[in-house]
This record gives sequence, structure tokens and C-alpha cells, in this order.
Amino acid sequence: MPQSLNHVWIKKEARMLGAIQIASGVINLFLGMIWARLLVSQLDTFGKTYIPIAGVSAYGVWSSFFFVIAGFCTMMLEKTRERCWMTHTIFTNVLSSCIALIGLLLISLELAIFSSSKKRVIWPQKCGKLLSEYLWLFTSLQFLVSCVVMHWILKAKYRR
Repeated sequence: MPQSLNHVWIKKEARMLGAIQIASGVINLFLGMIWARLLVSQLDTFGKTYIPIAGVSAYGVWSSFFFVIAGFCTMMLEKTRERCWMTHTIFTNVLSSCIALIGLLLISLELAIFSSSKKRVIWPQKCGKLLSEYLWLFTSLQFLVSCVVMHWILKAKYRR
């Protein structure tokens, strides 16, 4: 197959977006690990007033794997500019976007339940809420970057 037919015209900025995806995945991993540590050490203080959905489901830990893989594929597509990486990058970014959307819904539900509580809030609950807010921010960053990457790739794929 000639090189020109196998070559993909993707923006140079895709490598930077891949690096952002990897960084947000690593940050989500560390936030998830901190959440797990807080949950294990302060389990009795959370009780029924605060249901830590992000902590209990370990969303920050398992979602980071998909975010890092999507970032890696995005960086490899920009580096090699081959069509075989295009399919992998589209698949991993669609999967990453779906996982980020699920995470945003879970964390939003958790924050809504916490905000509606009328009981007195103690510091472990405030720390948990703050961790969930940071997790929400980095998950929304991942969702937005994945959508931009998919837009650029689909634009490059159907370029004539």
C-alpha cells in the first residue's frame, strides 16, 4: 500500500491532548486512591448522612486505566499518523467518553445527595466532598478532551 494512502492528516495538537488525557487519568487514579484511603480510615464517620458513591465504586481507580489508554492511542496516532491507529484511537476515545459520562453522573448524584442532607457535616465528609468535586472536574476534562479528539479524528478520516 502506498505511503500516501496510509497516511492520516491529524492535527499536531493531538499529541498534547493525548498527554492531557494521560495526565487526567493519573490524577484520577491518585484521587481514587486518596478516596479509598479516606473511606477505609473513616468508614464509621460517613454513616448514612453521606453515601460516597465515588469512593465505594472506586471510580477514580478503574476509570484511570481507560483514560490513560485513550491518551496513549491518541499520542501514537499523532506520532505515527497511520490508519491502523485511527481505529484504535476512535474506539478508546468513545469508550473513555462513555466511562467519563457514567462517572460524571455518579459523582453528580453523590454531590446532590450530600447537598440535600440536613445533618451536621464533619471534616471527613467535607474532605470526601472535596475529593469528589476534584474527581468531577478531571472527569469532565477527560470527557471534553475525548470529544475533541474524536471530532478531529473523524474529520481526518473522512477528509477527501
